[in-house]
Amino acid sequence: MPDDTWTLRWVAAQARTRLGELVADAEAAARIDKLLAEALARPPGVLADLALARALRGDPALERWAMETLRAAESRFRAEPGSAPPVRYLTTSLPHQARLGTRFPLHVTISRDGGPGSVPTRPFPVPERGVDVLVTVASPTLSIESDAVHVVRVHPGDDPDGVVFVLGAAEEGRHEVTVRAFLDGGGSQIAAMVRTVLVTDSASYAPPHRLTARVEHLTPRPDEVALQVDRHRDGYAFRLVGRDGPTATAESVPRGLLADLLRTVNAAARGTGGRPAAVRGELAGYGTLLWRALPPEIGREVEARLATATGLTICSDVSELPWELLLPPTWDEFPAERLAVMRQTGGHSPARSLALTDAVFVHGRNPPTGAVAEIRGVNAGLDTPGALVTSTEELLRRIERGDFGLLHLACHQDQPGADSDGGVAMDDGRFRPVALARAAARGSLRARCPLVFFNACRSVDGGSYDTLMGGWANEFVRAGAGAFVGSTWAVRTDSAHRYADRFYAELRGGAPLAAASFAARRELLADPGDPTGLAYAVYGDPQATVLTGATA
Repeated sequence: MPDDTWTLRWVAAQARTRLGELVADAEAAARIDKLLAEALARPPGVLADLALARALRGDPALERWAMETLRAAESRFRAEPGSAPPVRYLTTSLPHQARLGTRFPLHVTISRDGGPGSVPTRPFPVPERGVDVLVTVASPTLSIESDAVHVVRVHPGDDPDGVVFVLGAAEEGRHEVTVRAFLDGGGSQIAAMVRTVLVTDSASYAPPHRLTARVEHLTPRPDEVALQVDRHRDGYAFRLVGRDGPTATAESVPRGLLADLLRTVNAAARGTGGRPAAVRGELAGYGTLLWRALPPEIGREVEARLATATGLTICSDVSELPWELLLPPTWDEFPAERLAVMRQTGGHSPARSLALTDAVFVHGRNPPTGAVAEIRGVNAGLDTPGALVTSTEELLRRIERGDFGLLHLACHQDQPGADSDGGVAMDDGRFRPVALARAAARGSLRARCPLVFFNACRSVDGGSYDTLMGGWANEFVRAGAGAFVGSTWAVRTDSAHRYADRFYAELRGGAPLAAASFAARRELLADPGDPTGLAYAVYGDPQATVLTGATA
């Protein structure tokens, strides 16, 4: 039996003997005891582990005790020779406030102690020779007064020395800094988080505040290209990830260009965009214009590396740009049609493992044609049927509890305007990105890191909400979604269903997230006048897979 499974079962057994003192409500204690007994009676494995975890989250005090006990057991395993290798965490330390005009440190390391509130992950080995992790920081408003990239050498037997970034602020206010970790050998980000500091003219010294983000693997992927894009004053800062990767800044893409692009692709999705060849030509033109928005030195290096790559990951919180449309002038097909193009945000570390369990389905009050059939088809691929949620109140309750492994929405999303308040119409009102603010602040989904598939028009940026407080993708990922799939513009109903069918079929067959999304995208390439295949944006770890047996 794996050590992490044994530990969880041991904690559950201990919990049953202490429910009377841990859970104040007698009825709740009896219900949790029954759930724990049923879960412990299952054969050890993924499904039993999930059932135990659900039961241990049945009461806040019990959950806190369970997390503390798990961490203590994890520490004991680290000290015992021959035990499972320790998990790792991206660990940061930053004062929560700083005085204007002063410099202040951000300490970063890769540690074995997640600290209070951390979510344990499955252990993984570290090569005896060690592995180099590249840590980067970026901020749209803070100045980075040290190197923006540091190398942390991780060895299997101990915690590495930390690195220090020096930050400064020229203006008062609340500032964010994004910390990302990559492997020097290549691949997408392995961990990320956003830290916040309040800068005032009268701030007194504040001790550093420690936060961690889990690291689920230290396996480099030299065939994957990672491009980091951050907001920078009035434009963007680009960094091609690597020890010697080039960095450069560029102006923002004009809003008018994006508006014209969306009009073109939305017309094509409705079938009013003209001849297929003409639609394809216009898309290629916009893709080339987007490529020209890259700094020349970045564009040249990315194009050279893509010639032999199997994947491209855009590590960015700039969700409004259709990165899947990027097209080098010398290419006849979009990179997204040749290799897997993925996205990752800086708000949360992507999950390495997904579990399509305890599914939640949403089709809204006015579902599009075929939405019910789409949900029925996804549900048919699960061993245990999921639950249909029809009200915003119930959906938010499930999100705040974080008690599902899959959330699939097949629905209309209205754009804010004269005739609509925007969002998804539900039985009791509208579901909008702002409704996720509390879940994002609390990290409500981080315990189970579900897959969220938002099969609706422009589900990536939530329409104009993106310019206000973040769209669907950023909010769901900040809340703790392990992966997110959504569309950047309107999609054709039949094409959307085909994409979903192929995507889930590939995942259930064992394909990693990037391969599953790439196969689903290529499923829609036959019609050059249909832009649906290029509309989908997929956030997550390219190598994430569904746990065997975790589709119940």
